[in-house]
Amino acid sequence: MNKRVKNTIIGTIMYGVIAYIVTYILDGQPVWNLVFGMALAGFLSYGFILPYMEKKRLEKNSEAKKRMGENSND
Repeated sequence: MNKRVKNTIIGTIMYGVIAYIVTYILDGQPVWNLVFGMALAGFLSYGFILPYMEKKRLEKNSEAKKRMGENSND
C-alpha cells in the first residue's frame, strides 16, 4: 500500500472520528450528517488536495534549485 492510500484512509477515519467526538460532546448524540461529511472532507483532502499541493511545492523547489545552480556557475 503506497503512502497516498495510507494517508487517505487515515485522513478519512481521523476526520470522521473527530467529528463524531465533537458532535457527541456538544449535542449529547452524534450528528451523522456532519460525521459523514467530515469523513468525505478527509477523503478529498488527503486523497486529492494535499497530494496536488505537495507536487506543486516540490516542482517549485526543484525549479528554484535549478536556478540557484545556474547562477552559481556564472
